[in-house]
Amino acid sequence: MTSPAVSSLRSFLVAPKPPAIRYIGFLLFLMAYTLIAHRFGGLPSILQAWRMEIPLLLYLYFYFNRISRPWRWQYLTSALPIFLIYAIFDTYHVLFGRLVRITEVTELPEMFLVMPLLNKILLSLAVCLPLGIFLRSVQWRRPRPLIWGAVPLLALVVAVEVFPAYFMAGFERTQKPVDWMSDARSAGFNGRISMAFYNEARRINSLEKTAAYRDNIPFLNAYGDVVQKVRNVVQKNNVHLIVLESFLDPDLLHNASFSRSPGHPSFEALFKDNGGLSISPVFGGGTAQAEFEVLCGVPAMRELSGIEFDVFTGAQTLCLPNILNQAGYSTMATNAFLPDFFNSTKGYRGAGFENIYYPSEYALGMETYFSAGDVTDEEYMYDGDLFSQNIAFVSDWIRRNPGRPLLNYMLTIYGHAPHQINRDKRPKVVEFEGMGTFRDDQLERAVNQYYYRTQAIAAYVKQLIRIDPSSIIILVSDHLPSLTFGPNTYKDLHYLDNTSNSIHLNRIYIIENGNPVQYDTIHHYDVPRLILNYVTRKRSGQMFVQNTDPEEKSIAMTSLREQYMTIMAHAMDGGPIFSRFDYREARAN
Repeated sequence: MTSPAVSSLRSFLVAPKPPAIRYIGFLLFLMAYTLIAHRFGGLPSILQAWRMEIPLLLYLYFYFNRISRPWRWQYLTSALPIFLIYAIFDTYHVLFGRLVRITEVTELPEMFLVMPLLNKILLSLAVCLPLGIFLRSVQWRRPRPLIWGAVPLLALVVAVEVFPAYFMAGFERTQKPVDWMSDARSAGFNGRISMAFYNEARRINSLEKTAAYRDNIPFLNAYGDVVQKVRNVVQKNNVHLIVLESFLDPDLLHNASFSRSPGHPSFEALFKDNGGLSISPVFGGGTAQAEFEVLCGVPAMRELSGIEFDVFTGAQTLCLPNILNQAGYSTMATNAFLPDFFNSTKGYRGAGFENIYYPSEYALGMETYFSAGDVTDEEYMYDGDLFSQNIAFVSDWIRRNPGRPLLNYMLTIYGHAPHQINRDKRPKVVEFEGMGTFRDDQLERAVNQYYYRTQAIAAYVKQLIRIDPSSIIILVSDHLPSLTFGPNTYKDLHYLDNTSNSIHLNRIYIIENGNPVQYDTIHHYDVPRLILNYVTRKRSGQMFVQNTDPEEKSIAMTSLREQYMTIMAHAMDGGPIFSRFDYREARAN
């Protein structure tokens, strides 16, 4: 016989319409979660996001309760999808330091591909288990609550996808101001899901506006002027641009101690104190974003896609390789990983590369000059193997093409997480002695990789200087590796003394005419300007489009956004952009 108290409790738990206490408990638990997550590197709490985010969360929780079957744990199973979404937002921020965009769902296959097997298994369980429990609880045979309850959500999606300008206008009138300098602050003010919808509306709205930028006459004229200036240079010097995967300089971890200097002696002797810093658009991942900036000379604003290269069609656009190519350079790109990873082939083609090479193991049927070789216990091609094959190819190319200048662009892959290292080939030479109880095995592996990578870089640069002394060589890290604990590792170990935006600061090394030189801190998107200044013998740091005031950041960013939109409009357009300047005819003559 059941007591009245037990009967009442059972009736409460299985009630078809959840009582108000469930909603209060749900919100309190979610607020507590966001407060705790923020302390460990997640996005800010939702305490301020009461205008749209909290009503949206309550609606979703109500809807999930209505469509799921009543049972003892209904109040928990109905909350699982919401907590899963929030966990994804926070995990992404911990690992990569930015707010995930809805469009980045299309990049999941690439991200999943490069994950270690254990991480793939854990991620699959973390996503599929709670999602499976919820889907199993849904009353699929009761379509009316499913359909009618989804109407508000569908209306929101339609507003974002079909009427993005109106959605943005309403959002900006009713919500707290969007902080363009900080995704995290915007998510704290307005909520994770709400900002995801806003960013998607902004992306679609920008896509609709790209047509207006295809005839951006001032930028097209400035672009044409630069091409002409490069073409007028009688003795054109070669350009060697190398983007290094996750190249972390351990000496910048000021609270870390090691058993010996992490850099190889030949590297330290070559560069001494001439290493500079460049600000990457990404942390922990998103190499294609760093590539976009380095090649196209504008910030990777993610206005049209989470990864700019993803929407490149192969149509020619106004990036550094195209400038050099139209001015008489031969342009070649070497990528040490898979073809079309993050749409790289179309991205490279649109940026202006005539020849694109991938390892023969991954590029069956494609022309190439190198192979990945033995990647046993490391998974990714070793820098030294890539450099040795590139130097042989470039040396032969220079010999066979006297007088033809070359842009030699290369993207490495060794150093990618989880930083596996073959101890038979590359024995441990550096011990991470830690900081108190702090330990990070990935960091120790990355530090030992750094030793061998700097050895390979020094050998490569010395050979390049020998065969091509009158050239510019730039080596820049795409981004910092996330290691085991994301930004927390860098904070705990005082990377660059935890200066503002330090996790976006990466090493850059520049050699002009055989001599290492050091510049003030730049952005990745300044690299094309730096190269063009060298090629046209201009002074260091001079902007090649003189329509911004460097003292006014807002004005400068507005100008860069116009350039960004023009570049992206042509990258997605497919129409010719060079005929108006008669580049092809001029080159033929």
